[in-house]
Amino acid sequence: MKSKDWLQRQKRDFYVKKAKKSGYFSRAAYKLLEIDTKFDLLSSSKNILELGCSPGGWTQVVFEKNEKIRMYAFDLLDIKFSHPNLTFIKEDFINFKYSKLPHKFDLIISDIAPNTTGHQSTDHLRISSMIEDIIFILDEISLPSSSLILKIWKGSEEMRIIKLLKKKYKTVSYFKPDSSRSESSEIFIVAQKFIK
Repeated sequence: MKSKDWLQRQKRDFYVKKAKKSGYFSRAAYKLLEIDTKFDLLSSSKNILELGCSPGGWTQVVFEKNEKIRMYAFDLLDIKFSHPNLTFIKEDFINFKYSKLPHKFDLIISDIAPNTTGHQSTDHLRISSMIEDIIFILDEISLPSSSLILKIWKGSEEMRIIKLLKKKYKTVSYFKPDSSRSESSEIFIVAQKFIK
């Protein structure tokens, strides 16, 4: 999509307008709100890890839902949000030594995505590679019975990723929020009850 077309779409987008009016940093906040309405994971969590948090739309929702949460959030870009219970780490989550952190997590969330090329299968492979990086560190970061929320773009690697997650969690579900654009191939995976 050309940048001019993207800007026009943003101006017309209902959730972009709604996010600005509500003070959210991005329309993505509504995706997490819808996921939480269906799965109710935020209010029952004590320690959350967010991988790819900038600009902070999901982080805002987390603390809006549960002020007492302790949260660590990673991104290479700065986050606009701050909170006393939030520790922001400006590093690549893949290379981080998680043994430095004081505890593991009962919820891992990720709306992370690579910069898009506009070539759907290439973009799918790139986000799938990022998801595999997350799966690779799950044993280091996850408490028993913890949950995971992440985004994928539909494509050839999708079923293989689901199979990998089904080895790690008792239940693995798909969810497409109403706030996700209908023409978008994105879908969210919600995995529950991590098997340690």
